Amino acid sequence: MDTSSQNGNRVEYTTPRWVQVWFLRRSRDNWKKKYMRLKADAKRLQNRVNDVSKSREKWRGDSEALEKRVRELETENAALQEQLEALKKDGLRTGARSVRR
Repeated sequence: MDTSSQNGNRVEYTTPRWVQVWFLRRSRDNWKKKYMRLKADAKRLQNRVNDVSKSREKWRGDSEALEKRVRELETENAALQEQLEALKKDGLRTGARSVRR
């Protein structure tokens, strides 16, 4: 391979062309392999991020639905407790009357 230097003189390399070709081809093949590995890693990591994001959204939705259900059941439980207390008070009075009859 001959190239021109900055001042216009031709520079001849002492390395044979076949060695230069071999070296440049090896260099090109190595960076292509490296790029393909990095591309595969990036794809794998992006898929992992997508999977984790979907899973997190699913769990968040499930959690919110369950929290809502817990609040509903706590409200219902409180209402039933009040009814039970009212029945206990009224029931003792009513029950005592019915026993005496």
